[in-house]
Amino acid sequence: MALPSKPKETQSLTAHSCQDLSQLASEDQPSNRVLSSAESLRQITLQLNGLMNDTNAALNGDIAALADSSGAPRNDALLRRNQELATSLESLQQDRDQLEFQLQELRGKLTRQQREYEREQQEREDQSRRELGAINDQLQVHIQTIGILVAEKTELQSALSQSQQTAKQKAVETEELQGRLKAARERNTDLERKLNSVNSQSQVQEKSSQEYLREIERLKTEQYKSSKSIEELKQELSELSNKLGKKAKDNEALQQELGDVKKELSLAQLYAQQLGGAQASENVHSQLEELHQEKLDMEKKVNKFKDAMEQIAAEKQQMSSHYQSYVDRLSQQLETSKATEKVELEKKAVELESRPLPSSVPEQHVTKELGERLGQQEDELKELRDQLAVKEDKVHDLEQLSTKDMYQQSQLADRMRHYQAQCQLTEILQQELSQAQARISALVTQNSDLRKALAERAQMAVDVNEKDSGKVHDLVGSLSASVQQLELERDQLVRQLDEQKGQRETLQHQLIELKQSEDSLLSQESEEVSRESYAKLRAAMQKLEERFKATMDQIADLSDQKQQLEHLVTQLQGETDTIADYIALYQVQRGIMRKRAAEKDDYISQLAKDREDLKAKLSELQCLIVRLLEERQQQHPTQSLPPLPGKALTLASFSSSMAGSPDAGDSGRGEAPTTNGNGGQPEDDETAQKIMHLLTEIETSGAVEGSPVPDTFHPCPVCSGRLLTV
Repeated sequence: MALPSKPKETQSLTAHSCQDLSQLASEDQPSNRVLSSAESLRQITLQLNGLMNDTNAALNGDIAALADSSGAPRNDALLRRNQELATSLESLQQDRDQLEFQLQELRGKLTRQQREYEREQQEREDQSRRELGAINDQLQVHIQTIGILVAEKTELQSALSQSQQTAKQKAVETEELQGRLKAARERNTDLERKLNSVNSQSQVQEKSSQEYLREIERLKTEQYKSSKSIEELKQELSELSNKLGKKAKDNEALQQELGDVKKELSLAQLYAQQLGGAQASENVHSQLEELHQEKLDMEKKVNKFKDAMEQIAAEKQQMSSHYQSYVDRLSQQLETSKATEKVELEKKAVELESRPLPSSVPEQHVTKELGERLGQQEDELKELRDQLAVKEDKVHDLEQLSTKDMYQQSQLADRMRHYQAQCQLTEILQQELSQAQARISALVTQNSDLRKALAERAQMAVDVNEKDSGKVHDLVGSLSASVQQLELERDQLVRQLDEQKGQRETLQHQLIELKQSEDSLLSQESEEVSRESYAKLRAAMQKLEERFKATMDQIADLSDQKQQLEHLVTQLQGETDTIADYIALYQVQRGIMRKRAAEKDDYISQLAKDREDLKAKLSELQCLIVRLLEERQQQHPTQSLPPLPGKALTLASFSSSMAGSPDAGDSGRGEAPTTNGNGGQPEDDETAQKIMHLLTEIETSGAVEGSPVPDTFHPCPVCSGRLLTV
């Protein structure tokens, strides 16, 4: 009875051991929380060994061996172990019940969270669809704007190329105009300095003109006195000439008497020779000695008179040579002063050309000031010319007076020669001649001083005229050659006109002479004129009349051409003023064009820079979005992810799409054995922050918000800057 009970016990033990094994196998994971890993492995190995032995014994039917092997100690150990296992089983069942309760609660919570997640995901999908549509619309708008900007850029590039070509063409003109402007500025500075010097010289000239007027008044008084003294001298000379005539008559009478006496002496000598008487010869000899003594006395007087006249002639020649040397010395001094002034002016011109041009004064202001100064200088020149004309008239009068004095001096010299021939009254005439020569020399020196002063005035007026012409030529360099050529033509025409006038006068004289000869020939009754000679004279008269008419026509044509040239010169002077205004206007327009070109260049460079920045940001944003989607797909492979939104996102849509990421992370952390979402969360947050930062930069940039061109910008070919809305 005991034997069959053993197999039942063994079966029950194996059943219990299998049950324990299944429980251990099924509750492998909860036991890990209670026991250590080494203890659980030891128990499992012991149980497995016992079970293998029991199963082998039961299968082979060796119950005795089983009984022997199991023995009492084995049974006690198993009982104790079973009791321990029962207690542990009860504790494990309690733990399992608690875990099942918690699992049910977690499943309910998971279902609720899944429902909320699905609902939120649906809302996010709807919101993302809506935002994606808006983003696509914005993207289309941005694409259109970028296309418009590209088209505008191409147009601007083409316009820029054209403007560069025109600018290259204008550069040469601007360089030429800058050179002219630089020369004009330098000449303007030179003209200002010269104007100051001319003003100072004008003041000096006014002072000198006052002094000259005083000197002229003094000279007039002296001239009046000299004229009176000359009249007195004339009266004295007339008296002396009368006396000289009387003395000459007496001398002639004495010479006749001397000739008669000589004749009588020769007759007496012949008579004495014929008579041969001694007494008569002695009388004749005494008379001859007396006559010889008288002759010697007369010869001595004549020699004295000759010596005195030779001395007077030598003194006169010495005075004339001295006067000529003085005139030569004055002419040499005048030429040297002219040469030095010319060299100094050339040096000043070279220095002014080498000096840098001050650019602080505006061109328009400078041209206005120069115009005013030119007007003032022209008025001053007119006044100076009027004064010069008055003084030239006075000098002409003085020259006439000096010519009269010279003529009188020549008359006096002729009379002195006559007096020298007569050899009488030399001492009185020498004194009077020395006084007259002293007065004449004083007048000559005064006249030479006046001529020198007038020559200096004329030279200054010529210099002023050259300065004025230099101003005109400096302001308009292109018209200087034409003006000079017209002036040369005018001078040639004036010369031709003078020559024609001279020819006309000669022809008039010839015509008058021919008429006189014709009248004389006609008036001569004794002479008869043949028909051939009359025809020749008539033909010559017709030729002369035709030539005279032709010359008169040429003179009329030349006068008309002279008037036309003067009109052209005045017209060219007016055109120079208009050209100066055009130069100032061109400078203003050139500054405006430069400003507009600089604004266009800045605008195009800003567009290119914004475009490159936008491209770089869009490419980086696309890479970041792809990276974020890949990371999310790796974290949630079973969930349906939203589609790729495109190449552009906004900050609001991206933040709303990222709103449910913390809950998803919490749900992933609830299933610790199956998911590993905690590892990719920092990278996800970092990429999301980068994307949000890029979206903020793109939204705040001017390339996305709109065109950088303001609404008030309106292109104009003349204006520049910002348009003011009134």
